[in-house]
Amino acid sequence: MPLPRAHLPGVTLRSRLLALILAPLALAACEHAAPGSVQAPTDVGPFTATLPRRLTFFALNDRTPSVSGGVIAYGRQGAAYADTFYSPNGKEGCLAFLPVDGGTIERLFCPHSLLSPADTFVNTWFEPSLSPDGTRIAFTWQRGPNVGPLGISDADLVVTPADRPTATPDVRVVVDYAEAGYIPRRATHAGRITWLDGGRLRFLATWEYIFMVRGGGAGRVTDTLFVPLALQDLDVATGVISDVPGGDSVIAYAPAPSGGVWVVREPHPDSLLLLDPVSGARTPVGAFSSQVLDLIAVDGAPVAVVSPVVETGPISGLTVFHGGSTIERLDPVSGARTQLTGFTGPVRHIAAAGRGRLVAEIEQATLPFGAPADLWLLEIP
Repeated sequence: MPLPRAHLPGVTLRSRLLALILAPLALAACEHAAPGSVQAPTDVGPFTATLPRRLTFFALNDRTPSVSGGVIAYGRQGAAYADTFYSPNGKEGCLAFLPVDGGTIERLFCPHSLLSPADTFVNTWFEPSLSPDGTRIAFTWQRGPNVGPLGISDADLVVTPADRPTATPDVRVVVDYAEAGYIPRRATHAGRITWLDGGRLRFLATWEYIFMVRGGGAGRVTDTLFVPLALQDLDVATGVISDVPGGDSVIAYAPAPSGGVWVVREPHPDSLLLLDPVSGARTPVGAFSSQVLDLIAVDGAPVAVVSPVVETGPISGLTVFHGGSTIERLDPVSGARTQLTGFTGPVRHIAAAGRGRLVAEIEQATLPFGAPADLWLLEIP
C-alpha cells in the first residue's frame, strides 16, 4: 500500500509565485505571434548601394525577371526532382519575389511543397509577371513526367492570385501558334509576359526547341532554345488569345511612349521598328549594333541585349548561343547607341526597373551549355 504524499507548502508557494511571474511574459509572447503562426523574415535591405549591384547569390539559377511596383518576380530553380546526369541540381521551377533594390526574398513558392503528393510530375514555373496592382501573377506552367529532358507533356499560360499560385486560376490557356510556311514551327509557350492593363496580357508565342548536341545512348546531351515566333495578346476575362496585327516573326518587343510597340523581327534581328498594334503598320526607327535577344523600354528609350556570345560545342562546327555580351540603349530620335559596361558574363533577359535602371539575368560564366545565372541591378548611363 503506497504511503501518503507529504505536504510541501514551500513547493506550492514557489510554484504559484513562478506562475505569477511568467504569466505576463506569456501574454507578451502571444502578442508577437500566435501558436503555430509563421513570421516572415525581416528585410535586411541591399548589402550595398553601389551600381552595378548583384541582387541574388543563389547556387542554382535565378532567371526571367520582371518588375512591377518595386518588386522583382522571377523564376528560381528548385532542388526537387534532381537528376544525376541531365540536371544535377533539380528540374523544378519556383516563383520568387525580391525588392527591386535587393535584400531579403519576400516570398518563395515551389510546386513540390504546394501541390498534392499524388502529383508526380515535374512542375516548372517560369516567366512570371505581376499585375499592375500586385494581386495577380501570370506565368508559364510547364509539367512533365520525371523521365529526362524530353519528358515535357504540356505548358499553359496561367493567371492566379499572386500569393496562391496553385489556387483555381483566373485563366489557364494553351498557346498554340503555327507560323506560315510548308513545315511551320509551332509555338507552345508564352515568353516575356507583360500586362497591358488589369485585364490583358501581351507575350511572345515561343517555340521550345529541344535538340541533341552530342552522341547517343548514355552519353547523349540535350540543350533547349526558346525561339519567339510572334506577338500575341490574351484577354484574361474570356481566355481568348489573339494575334497582334503586324506581330508575325517578332522576336523581341517593348512598349513605346507613343502607345505603339517597339519590335524586332526575325528577318532583320538588329533593326528596331515601331509597330501600330491596331493597323499592323511597321515604321523603321533605327538599328542596334547586332542581333537583339531581348528588348525593354527604360525611361522612354529602347534598351536591348545584343551581340550574342558564341561558343563551339562538343561537335565540331556546332554553334551555341548563350546570351548577349552587350546591353545597348538606342536613341529613337537620333539613332545614337550607348553601351552599358561594368558587368561580366552572358546576359539573357532584362527588365525595366525605373529611374534609368534595369534588372539583368547574368550567367556566372561562359560555358558551352550555359552556367547558373544571378540577377543584377544595372543603370543606363
